[in-house]
Amino acid sequence: MPLQKDPVAAFWVWMFIYHVPDSIVRLSGEQYADYGTSCLYARLFATEAAPANHQARIRVTRKWLQELIRLTGTENVSDFLYVVHFLWSYAEKVNPMTWLGSRRIHIKWAWAYLQKHCTDEERHCPDISEFKASGESRLFIIAYVRRVFMKIYSVGTEPQKLKELVYQQNDFLRRMKCSYQKMFRYEKTDSRVQISALISPEARNALRKMAKKNNLTQAEMLDKLILSADRLFMQKTAGDYSR
Repeated sequence: MPLQKDPVAAFWVWMFIYHVPDSIVRLSGEQYADYGTSCLYARLFATEAAPANHQARIRVTRKWLQELIRLTGTENVSDFLYVVHFLWSYAEKVNPMTWLGSRRIHIKWAWAYLQKHCTDEERHCPDISEFKASGESRLFIIAYVRRVFMKIYSVGTEPQKLKELVYQQNDFLRRMKCSYQKMFRYEKTDSRVQISALISPEARNALRKMAKKNNLTQAEMLDKLILSADRLFMQKTAGDYSR
């Protein structure tokens, strides 16, 4: 399981250890009763924000594993990693979601769709708001749809059940993709063809740079500029009339 070369796998493993209870990693609940949490991650990183990028997740995961080794020994950690690797061998079969864009509007839509279709129990997870960069938010969503494999904790689970989970998630993502494509069907036309026909090449280049800098489509950027200019115009007009 090469986490260094697989950002989705690294994100998924980080999400796994983020919520795995002490009982699963063979930590005594009584020993940590005064901490108010039965989760090693919550105690170890209580004052830290969620890791902001791939390398930070690798470092946090290593630190967590080192602490678990210190508390329970290498044999226990080896057993735990075997389970994680086993579950990931099924989780990685879930659709990779290459169709999902990385712009803020795409991520916002995808997160709203997932929240609409998940249970309260499944919401026990880091929130997408913790990941500011759109690329990180996209990775979060791709890992998040594999969350069903984070609640099994055993290699004794029937392979058929795990295969059914893969099928269910892929069926869910098929429907999600259809909704996504309907939602953003005209995005390319709106952001390129129509705008190109309306403004000069110089303005178009400036708009393209501004949209990229703000992680927006050109249509979204133009919309913000028009509304902002309209507000300034109305304020100036109101000021002129007040004199």
